[in-house]
Amino acid sequence: MFLALALWIAGPADVPLHAVAWVRAENDSAGSGFVVDAEKRLLVTCRHVVADRKEVDVFFPWVRAGALVTEKHEYLRNRAELRAAKLLVSGTVLKASDETDLALVQLDALPAGTRAVTLSSRAPAQGDTLRVIGHRLDLDTVWNETRGPLRARGPLTEGYFWRGKRLGTTAHVLLAQLPTEEGDSGGPVVDARGEVVGTCSALRRQCPLAAVCISAREIRAFLGADAKEEAPADGLHASTVWLKPTATDVHIAGALIERDLVLTCARGFAPRERVGVALPLRERGEWVSARGAYRDPLALHSKGAWRSGTVIARDEGRDLALVKLDAECKELNPLPLAATGSRAGDAVQSVSHPAGLEFAWAFAAGAVRQRGSVQLDSGEKAPRVSALLLQLPAQSASPGGPITNAKGELIGVLSARESAQMVGYCASIEEVRAFLDVALRDRPPKTLAGLVARFDPERFATALAAGLAQRAEAHRAAGRFADAKRDADSALAIDSGCAAARACRARMLEGEAALAELDAPAAFDRTHLLLRAQLALEAKDARRTRGDAERVLNVFPADADARQLLASALLALGDDAKAAIATADVLRADPKRLGAVARELLSQADALAQKYPNSPGVPADWLAQALAACAKHEPRAADAMKAVTGAKTDKDRLAALRAAVEKLR
Repeated sequence: MFLALALWIAGPADVPLHAVAWVRAENDSAGSGFVVDAEKRLLVTCRHVVADRKEVDVFFPWVRAGALVTEKHEYLRNRAELRAAKLLVSGTVLKASDETDLALVQLDALPAGTRAVTLSSRAPAQGDTLRVIGHRLDLDTVWNETRGPLRARGPLTEGYFWRGKRLGTTAHVLLAQLPTEEGDSGGPVVDARGEVVGTCSALRRQCPLAAVCISAREIRAFLGADAKEEAPADGLHASTVWLKPTATDVHIAGALIERDLVLTCARGFAPRERVGVALPLRERGEWVSARGAYRDPLALHSKGAWRSGTVIARDEGRDLALVKLDAECKELNPLPLAATGSRAGDAVQSVSHPAGLEFAWAFAAGAVRQRGSVQLDSGEKAPRVSALLLQLPAQSASPGGPITNAKGELIGVLSARESAQMVGYCASIEEVRAFLDVALRDRPPKTLAGLVARFDPERFATALAAGLAQRAEAHRAAGRFADAKRDADSALAIDSGCAAARACRARMLEGEAALAELDAPAAFDRTHLLLRAQLALEAKDARRTRGDAERVLNVFPADADARQLLASALLALGDDAKAAIATADVLRADPKRLGAVARELLSQADALAQKYPNSPGVPADWLAQALAACAKHEPRAADAMKAVTGAKTDKDRLAALRAAVEKLR
C-alpha cells in the first residue's frame, strides 16, 4: 500500500501509447480503445463508444517531425493523409455487451509496428497508481493522460445509464480517483508496470473523483480468455471498520487503533451508547468492498465480521469518539499513531464509505493543504482546535475514516465538518493523543487533563449506580420488593440514566405504569429495551415494539429474543412477508429455537383465526408463508410444508399445517 503511494507520487511506467486509438462513431459518439491482438487486428472499447454502429473510424497516434500530434483538429482535417499512412482505419464491430459495456472491433489495418497491450493478470490493490489515456470531449487535445489511485474494486450491481439503457449491470469494476469525463470511455487503465488492468467506462457523479473502469478480469472473459487474477495485497482496508450508531441510519467509518479500540468522529454518537460495528469481509484472498455484502448484519455475525461496542468517550470540539469493542478484532491490523505532526504538502491517504457508491471501504489519496486552528464542531461558540486541512475527495456524509501518512501511521480521522468535495478536515495527531489520554482512564495519565479525568465524579457515580441496580434486581428476584425499590431509587438518584434500575422498577409495575417507567431517558441497555418491547406488544403498540427490537438488533444482530419480538410486531402491523422473514431469522440467529418458534407460530395462527373466524385461509396462509421462509434454514420446516399436499380446502390446509407445526415443538 505505502509503496503504491510512493509510486503514485513518482509516476507509473510508460503507457503503451502505440496501441491506443481514438474511436469515432461519427456524429454519434467518440471515445478511446486499445489493441488486444495485433495479428487479428482486434481492438477493445466500450459498447457505448461504438453506439449502435456496425462500423467506426479509428485514429492512431500521429508522430510528425519527431513529435506526437495532440490537437484534435489536426487529425480531423488531415484524414486523407492519415488514411494513406494507415493512421486512420475503419473498424467493424464484431460483438458488444450491454452487461459489461464492452465492444470488440476488428480493424481493416494497423499502423506498422503496432503491438497489442498486455492485459494484467494481477489485480491492483487499493492505492495502486492507475493511468488512463483518453480523449475528453471538452478538451482540444487527444491522447490525454490522467492518473490517480485505485479506490475500490468489485461488482457493479446497479450499472449506469446511457441513452436510457442500463449498462455494466454484471461487470466487475475498478473504482479509481480519476478526473475522467465523456470521451475518455474505452481508454486503457494501466498500472505502474504498464499493463492494462481495465478500461475507463463511466463516472459516479454523486461521489467526488469516482471513475468506473471495467476490470481486466471482465475484458479477458469477454475475449474468451482466462479471467483469473492474482489477489491484491492488503492495505488500509484491513484497518478500517464500519460503525452504525443506533440513533441514526448513517454509516460511519472508524480506524482500528488497538485490537478492541476504534477511533472515529463524534457525529451520531453519545457517551455510553452501544453501537454495531461491521468488519471488512475477506473472500478468496481479497477484501470485499461491495456494499451489498454488508446489508445483512446477521450474516456478518455468522461470518465473524460483526462486533458490538460501547462509546467510552466523545469530544465534540475535536470531533472525535472512541469505541471499546466487546471482542477483539484479531483479523485486522491496528494502525500505529504518528510520532510527529504533519505539515503542508505531506502526502496522505484515507479509507471511508462514501455516499453515492455501491462500494464501501473506498480509498482516497491526497495531501495536507495546511494546518491551523479550526472549528470542527458547528456553532459560533465551538472551540478552535489544532487541525489539518486536507486535499481529498472527502464527503461530510461519510466521516470517521482513518487518515494516514506515507509511512502508514495514523495522523487523524476524517471530520464530519461540511466542506467542498476536495476539502477534508481532521483533528491533528496532537489533539488525538490528548483526547486518548483523557478517554483511556485505565492507563497512566500523560497530561494534567488526563490526570483530572481519572478523578471524574460522574464516572464513579455511574459505577455506583450500576452496582445498586444489580443489587436491586437480586432483591426483586428474591421477592424482597421493598429492598429492590429502595436500591433502584437510590441508583436513579445517583444516575438518572441507569437503565438497569429503570428495568428493575418496571418489573414491579404493570401496564402503562411499567411502560412509563421505561420511557424515561436511559442509556442503551438490551434488557431495558426488550422488556419495553414486550410490554408494548402486550399493550398492542406494535410500532414501539418494532422500534425497540430493531434498535437492539442494530447492535446485536444475532439476538433471537429481539428477532422473535420483531416478527410478532410485524405480523401485528400486517406486514406478513417481513414477519415471515423475521421468523426465519430467529432460526438463523439460534437454530435451537425451533420449538419456541413453532409455539409462537401456533399462537399467532390462533390469534388470526379468532380475528378472522370465517376465513381459515388467513391463518393458513400465514403458517405456510412462515414455514416457507424457515425452510431455507431448517430442513424440518421444509418437511412440514409437505403436510399440505393433499389439502383441498383452506380449513383442511390449516388443520394440516397446525398438525405439522405441532410436531416441531
